[in-house]
Amino acid sequence: MTQGPSVLVAGGANLDVKCRADRPVVMRTSNPGTTTVACGGVARNVAERLARRGTAVRLLTILGEDAAGERIARETLAAGVDMSLCLRAALPTGSYTAVLDPEGELVVAVAAMHILDALDAAAIAAREEAIREAAFVVADANLSPPALAHLAGLAAAHGRPLALEPVSVAKAARLGPILAAGVPVALMTPNRDELAALTGLPVDGETALAAAARMLHGRGVRRLAVGLGAHGVFLSTAEGEIAVLPALAAGRARDVTGAGDAALAGTVFGLASGWDFTAAVSEGQRMAAAVVTRRDDAAAQEEIER
Repeated sequence: MTQGPSVLVAGGANLDVKCRADRPVVMRTSNPGTTTVACGGVARNVAERLARRGTAVRLLTILGEDAAGERIARETLAAGVDMSLCLRAALPTGSYTAVLDPEGELVVAVAAMHILDALDAAAIAAREEAIREAAFVVADANLSPPALAHLAGLAAAHGRPLALEPVSVAKAARLGPILAAGVPVALMTPNRDELAALTGLPVDGETALAAAARMLHGRGVRRLAVGLGAHGVFLSTAEGEIAVLPALAAGRARDVTGAGDAALAGTVFGLASGWDFTAAVSEGQRMAAAVVTRRDDAAAQEEIER
């Protein structure tokens, strides 16, 4: 049963192919290991985690008219996510292929998300009513810069708090126009490398992190939660509050894929529920720890032994 305010999540939905090596990865050759296939995508993952946490959530994304798109739509709907805003296109559904080391840490990944370009500013504009009705709006940088800018503008126009997830170093630049315009951003969740890409500043230490955070606060970001991996998360607010929360040690990490998405979902859940920032981020860390230390049996996966 869903409860509390509704959340609209916009961005990527794709099929995740995760290849985990049995032994340390040797580059430029075949490595024995195990492959899993599951529904993924930052926005889709965040929406599912919110739904499983009991939040009313709507996903704004685009899927291909293919088997992968059908699977994602079916399984995401079954998880409790409202898929009525989803677009379909005669294009391949997005995919994310990752190679993990034996400890579950990412070695390299390829995201084939070209279909997201079809979710343009016009498609965002056509769903303005859904943005107006949402109590919280979340967007990932898989969206094109024009789509992101239009979504951010509509959220601001209707007074809706906006959370932005940079996704990767390469895609973080897509948030530049929003920051340059000073559009209000309630929450941004980069990792350390993405923060460096967003600010052009060094981020190797708490003092440097604080300086980079101040730059983003000056560009309209009210709250910043910087993922530090095993070292936890760096928190900063426009009011000058700074803290570092340790990562929750909930057992041996099995797979870090999706941990950041779970952290974002937990933080948004907390903020949308009226919690203070530290409590919200702590919930995000709890949900992230659950992802990296055990498999989610509710997520349909196929294993292929290599």
